[in-house]
Amino acid sequence: MNPNRSEGQNPIPKVLKVIADAGMALLASGAEVARVEDTMQRLAKAYALDAVEVIVLPTALFVNAGTQTTVIRRIRGRSVNLAVVTAINQLSRDVSRHPIPVDDLERRLEEARNAARYRPSANLLFAGVGAAAISQLMGGSPINLIPAFISGALTQFVRQALRQTGVAGGVADLVSAIVAVLPALAAAHMGEPHPGAILVGGIMVLTPGLLITTAVRDGIQGDLLSAAARILEALLSAGAIAAGASLPLYLYLALGGRWV
Repeated sequence: MNPNRSEGQNPIPKVLKVIADAGMALLASGAEVARVEDTMQRLAKAYALDAVEVIVLPTALFVNAGTQTTVIRRIRGRSVNLAVVTAINQLSRDVSRHPIPVDDLERRLEEARNAARYRPSANLLFAGVGAAAISQLMGGSPINLIPAFISGALTQFVRQALRQTGVAGGVADLVSAIVAVLPALAAAHMGEPHPGAILVGGIMVLTPGLLITTAVRDGIQGDLLSAAARILEALLSAGAIAAGASLPLYLYLALGGRWV
């Protein structure tokens, strides 16, 4: 018996819903359009839905099964979690080889969505360590490690808090960049050397590196609309970060603060 069929019940709407949920989870975790479409098509073929059409945009996706039903998903929040991307991608490959009941697919998809979700405290730790390491790569001295760590952790904390409250990404980046500069200004005021290394370490936590990489991959795959949208998003994010970092630094220097 086909695992996606149940007696007296048409499973197509539910199958499409789960397929759309899988695509939405991939997009929200930073996957490129080609990967999302491939994963959704694999799942559709696994459940004998050969006529499924998939359209994926950076902020929405559409799944249609002929005249039977259409499912639309709006992606409002995006982050980076490659563990989720890997888990769902592998799930689609496993299911394409050995189809399972739709209810089991839904359960496993939910498990994949929660793959490697670190605690907020762990994210703060990683951000602080990354900022401290970058400060040394930028020519900082060992004395810069502590303020750089504080800058990275504080920046990540503010960004997480703002995004959880629903603040727009550009505004969250702007405010987070302002906060990232403060430890560098404090270090410069106390006469510590290389405050610029501290500043760079803090704001590097915010840089949209994966977003730019994904945009390039979308462009190579021919998904030009998605590539252009992601590039624009990266430019807007970079502009917000630059503005947020420049404002407190300009005010500090205008008020006569020293910068070693």
